[in-house]
Amino acid sequence: MSLFEWFFEKNNPGPTGNFDRGHYHLAWPRIWIIIVGFCALFVLGVVIYVLAFNRFHYYNAVNGTLISLSIVAYLALAYYIYPKPALNNVGFFGFIDNPSSYTDDINRMLLWSQLLLLPGKILAIPIVNLWFIMRAVIYRKPADLNE
Repeated sequence: MSLFEWFFEKNNPGPTGNFDRGHYHLAWPRIWIIIVGFCALFVLGVVIYVLAFNRFHYYNAVNGTLISLSIVAYLALAYYIYPKPALNNVGFFGFIDNPSSYTDDINRMLLWSQLLLLPGKILAIPIVNLWFIMRAVIYRKPADLNE
């Protein structure tokens, strides 16, 4: 934090965003959740294959497992954490630092973390919703079949 930020925003800081937590369930028709979920699983399989298992002469089971687990951890982080910056206080156009405000640094960090988690969110949300649909189909009671 620079001296300008400390002097000019010490008593009246601007609005800052926050990190929300929770789940997000799609309100789409089931067929679209199934199609998008299988497409996301296919993309995830390609990413894991390319990053972890496509280096045949450098292949090591430990490295492949670590890369696969780090991808799954990234998807879990992207699914459970929602960074929400205060977009009215992100500096000049979101890229240039406002020299008299430290809260725009916090909001810009939230904005960049939101952009960093976006690909994982695009993959994780359909996969989790596909999991819930498949679990509901597998564990359906016989009385539910008449509906």
